[in-house]
Amino acid sequence: MQITVYGATGTFGRRLVSQLHERGHTTIAAHRGSGVDTVTGEGVAEAAEGSDVLVDCVNRMTMGADRAIDFFSRSSRSIALAAADRPEASLACLSIAFRPEAGESKLLGYYQAKAMQERIYRRLVPADRLLMFRSAQWFELVDSMTFAVGPLRFVPKMRVQALAAAEAARMMAEAIDAGEHGTIEAAGAEISDFAAIAERIARERARAAGDAKAPKVIGVPLPGPTAGDGLIPDSPRVSETGLDDWLRTP
Repeated sequence: MQITVYGATGTFGRRLVSQLHERGHTTIAAHRGSGVDTVTGEGVAEAAEGSDVLVDCVNRMTMGADRAIDFFSRSSRSIALAAADRPEASLACLSIAFRPEAGESKLLGYYQAKAMQERIYRRLVPADRLLMFRSAQWFELVDSMTFAVGPLRFVPKMRVQALAAAEAARMMAEAIDAGEHGTIEAAGAEISDFAAIAERIARERARAAGDAKAPKVIGVPLPGPTAGDGLIPDSPRVSETGLDDWLRTP
């Protein structure tokens, strides 16, 4: 199949492209560097030409509700319109695992925006052509969600069922390859605290670098449902690659 991947150079997108190539598919890497802007719509339809599947891996990390909602609503609409012009093509969207209370929380703008993104696709794309792939948080997100002040590292304290981004990409590629539709959730084998994951990563990096002491990681509680099960998927497909396995990966 020919598959257009929007957001193909991001943390997830580049791993998905690699997984799709391993399965013999041709990919069109659509991103701003290739002249495709899903927010403005520039180049979106052109990137979809000839493709059997369109994949939305576009992301913007922000907890500001207005910015997140504006970004995801505009981006998803432009991709959905490109799909509408190709009624023979399927659409797969990378979403994030969350329960309704997280998607409805006014304190969690990013999750509000992802909930809106899912609604847009479900409204504009027929169910038999839509795959909603909801991944739990990735180990790789620790760095982008860490705020450093001297020797201190401040990280959101939230319950997660994290997994490696490569594992999530593998599972999504398998679902696309099999022509699956509907909603699929993916997660790691263990439920843990995101700050504890960050602490474990900091210790391992300090050990590998020969440092006597790792930076001190401080978990910052987030408001709303993240302290409970708001980010824990109900019945996910589970990766057996744990944090220790991921840390040993070159």
